[in-house]
Amino acid sequence: MCLLAFVSKKVSVTKMSRFIPLRLQAPRDRLLEEVKQEVQAGLAQSLHAAVLANLSQDSPPTGVNRCWDVEVKAGNRPSFGLPPKASVAKVFSRTGGKLVILGATGSGKTTTLLELGRVLVSRAQKDASLPVPVLFELGSWKAESGAIADWLIAQLQFKYRISPAVGKKWLAEQKLLPLLDGLDEVETHRQNICIQAINQFVESELKPKHLVACSSFEAYKNCDTRFRLQAAVLLKPLTETQIQNYLLEARSRELWYSIEREAELLKLAKVPLLLSMMALAYEDILIESWKRITSAEEQRKYLLTAYIRHQMTREVKQYPRGKELRPEQIRHWLGWLARRMEQQGIQEFYLDRIPSSWLQTDEERRKYQLGVKLVGGLIWVILGLIATLVSGSIWGLIAGAVAAVISALLPGIPGIERFILHLVLWSKGYIPWDYRRFLDAATDRLLLQKTGDRRYRFIHDLLQKHFSEI
Repeated sequence: MCLLAFVSKKVSVTKMSRFIPLRLQAPRDRLLEEVKQEVQAGLAQSLHAAVLANLSQDSPPTGVNRCWDVEVKAGNRPSFGLPPKASVAKVFSRTGGKLVILGATGSGKTTTLLELGRVLVSRAQKDASLPVPVLFELGSWKAESGAIADWLIAQLQFKYRISPAVGKKWLAEQKLLPLLDGLDEVETHRQNICIQAINQFVESELKPKHLVACSSFEAYKNCDTRFRLQAAVLLKPLTETQIQNYLLEARSRELWYSIEREAELLKLAKVPLLLSMMALAYEDILIESWKRITSAEEQRKYLLTAYIRHQMTREVKQYPRGKELRPEQIRHWLGWLARRMEQQGIQEFYLDRIPSSWLQTDEERRKYQLGVKLVGGLIWVILGLIATLVSGSIWGLIAGAVAAVISALLPGIPGIERFILHLVLWSKGYIPWDYRRFLDAATDRLLLQKTGDRRYRFIHDLLQKHFSEI
């Protein structure tokens, strides 16, 4: 008994929960673990982490070091620079836990949010009285989604399988800490309305104790409404000295010498995302051809194309040597996925929730509907035949046939619908047969990120948009 008492003191509930299957854990513990996995995956699969990993193949880095400057503005006080080794979590704690993270596209906003999320998850796992930090993509918010509180409850159910009753209870008891990413992914004409909705939420009966929002500085500047939060964190563009240090540390000395006197290319390199792409894909960049491009937009597209070309040639465990996919196959399948995601206005793709609305022609929709009815009816007939063979009575077969007819008039069985949809999409060449294998390989190639068991997103929204235009 003494030994058991000693062990129980040493082993916390959080540690014990690691040995319990995720689906059997209490809702709060399960949500915390899912968010933790999502945060860890996002940080581990970042391009900056990939650059660091290339420098230490034997011992990949455990953390992501910030290489950009951060400026903080709180209330009416003068803005100040955050020391390089200081965490945004300190700003969060000292300003009441309500802040907005701003920066240019590719400046590291999501990485900063994930770093903050990692600290907040750790705190919440150690202290049950703290709210649970949860990542939400504002790109999925529409004006018709209603109040932000209603949208959060719906997203909790859709993304984390938290019942609406539990979600509403948690909001009412201030047990959730929303981390809202991607205001710039909201349709441009609705971004101002979205900020207003968030402000109303922050001041409503269901107001959270803490909230963090992310937006590109450009999108936020173009909105008339400002967030009613206590602090703003601005991620600054990289300086030329920071670019030089980064490339030299990344063993890309030749790349630095190639761009150090090229003003337009240096402008691209001031964006951390694009600088990481340069370091990773340098072998596939024809510097002289790149220099001759006069448009900044075309220069960026050239870099994205070079990065994709470089990453497609990486060896991955899903497709061993001799069974590799052709680059045009990868480009075609990811291009189709990006176009569907852009059309639907989403940043995350759920493998087991592909909507039938992704079928593009009347012929495809007819094949899908016919297949669902035929397979569903066939199953009932087979069950009736089995019943007939077991019982020796023809009534089993008759009952199965009647059930097959009735099933054709009713909604399809979800499992059958998913299979037929997969079959139709595969037959039209939109996806490979083993789709999960392909998506996992695209993740290893740093074209996608795997954010959950069957959830994926492009490594960055810029790459999603680029693929959608291929």
